[in-house]
Amino acid sequence: MRNWITTPVMSLAFATVLSVGAAMAAADGPAGTFKYAEQVKLITMDPQQQSGSGVPYLRPVYESLFEMSPDGKPVPLLATGYKIDGLTVLITLREGVSFSNGEAFNAEVAAANINRGVKLGIIEGLKTVESADAADPYTLRIKLSEADPAIIDSLCFTGGMMLAPAAMADPAIDRNPVGTGPYVHSKDQSREGEVQVYTPNPTYWDKDQIGLARYEVWEIPDDTARLNALKTGQIDAGNWLANPQSAIIERTAGLKLIRNTGGLNYHVIISDREGTVVPAFADRNVRLAMAHSIDRAAFGKAVLFGLADDSYQPYAKGNWAYDPALEGVYAFDLAKARELMAQSKFPDGFAFDMPSIPIYQSRLEALAGFFKEINITMNIVPLEPGTLARRSRTTDFPATNLVWNTNTDPKFLALRYIYEDGAYNPFKAKPSDELLSLAKAGLESVETDQRGPIYRKMAARLAEEAFLIFVANSPILIGTSEKTAANPTVVYRYGEDSINLRGLKSND
Repeated sequence: MRNWITTPVMSLAFATVLSVGAAMAAADGPAGTFKYAEQVKLITMDPQQQSGSGVPYLRPVYESLFEMSPDGKPVPLLATGYKIDGLTVLITLREGVSFSNGEAFNAEVAAANINRGVKLGIIEGLKTVESADAADPYTLRIKLSEADPAIIDSLCFTGGMMLAPAAMADPAIDRNPVGTGPYVHSKDQSREGEVQVYTPNPTYWDKDQIGLARYEVWEIPDDTARLNALKTGQIDAGNWLANPQSAIIERTAGLKLIRNTGGLNYHVIISDREGTVVPAFADRNVRLAMAHSIDRAAFGKAVLFGLADDSYQPYAKGNWAYDPALEGVYAFDLAKARELMAQSKFPDGFAFDMPSIPIYQSRLEALAGFFKEINITMNIVPLEPGTLARRSRTTDFPATNLVWNTNTDPKFLALRYIYEDGAYNPFKAKPSDELLSLAKAGLESVETDQRGPIYRKMAARLAEEAFLIFVANSPILIGTSEKTAANPTVVYRYGEDSINLRGLKSND
């Protein structure tokens, strides 16, 4: 295993490249309000307990050690640089930063954050971390349990978000966040289940980047209600999946549908692939039959309104791991699907339960129709919005359905689905030796031209085993008002359904 070193990148460069908004910081002080709508309910404001969507609720308060630049490269934020030598990661930290409650930010606090995240075991990006400590007051040292070419990428998101020491000890942290970010959470002005309000952080280390007097995140899970809020000016922007409301936004005067970098790959996960609860799922012919029974073209047109592409692998076109040879690998073929069921041990079909949240209901109804054609009954079980990812980590259901962000490093395929202790392998299914070997090989270099062939082979093996059935890949969609679309300080975070708040000004 070779070592690699990355030269420290100064945060001044980050401020320059990250966004036009940062360059247009509020010289006259914070003013106005910006209102954003999230499509999932608020579950927690503790980033280290975050298991699914809802990051827009966290971004005003918390900053990560690194951020993604517009070209998808990690650049420092609370960090100032890093060096990786084998299994040791040294990160230099920004000095003079304090949390909004006055507590100091330093290497000891950063290490406590990383260690807490590792202990909680929810953040996938920290799965390769063994421990962290302070090499000196402003140098964080992270020890890895195995090589991880994407560890810095992971520290751009919830894995790198820093909580104040007092917040880490607060049993009510899920509604009392304390970070280093440009805004603080205003519990008094917020209304549970409706809107979370954020106001300027008076101790922020880069005050020129605070452009708003007030930032609001509205909790509007209903797609039509969120669309109406955008039309009437109740919100300035919000996130959507590919659905009828997204299509309406795109053709409505005064509104604009933004396609952000990356995409969301919708897929079915056969969690019980050894047949513990549903014996049929242990039969590869059954899983392949399910994959071939899905009419992706019809699904994309009727359910996703032409805002998605058919998908047969975890990666999107243009990604360094994408394999064009896998296109159509389990294309719609009802005759073949029925033949596979006839060859299986379950020719008469079977039934199983599938969890659903409101934004996935129409998708699952379509899939249920496809599966019915091969005598498989999928019972759709409604869950509370915001709980699907968490419940998918349990043995409550033999299968589930989620989205995979195509900007995610391919190493997460193993961390989520392949390893016996994978986050979304709750039944502890044992992976094949080949998949394990590929997962290990994919970590032995940081060069994408060396890693690409490995992960393309992994995707091919996953297609053969068919316990991950990829359906459709749609872009990250953000609906905005015309004013928001024309606001030069509005910069969408790379690969996320949120806006960068540094330098953001209101539309007025």
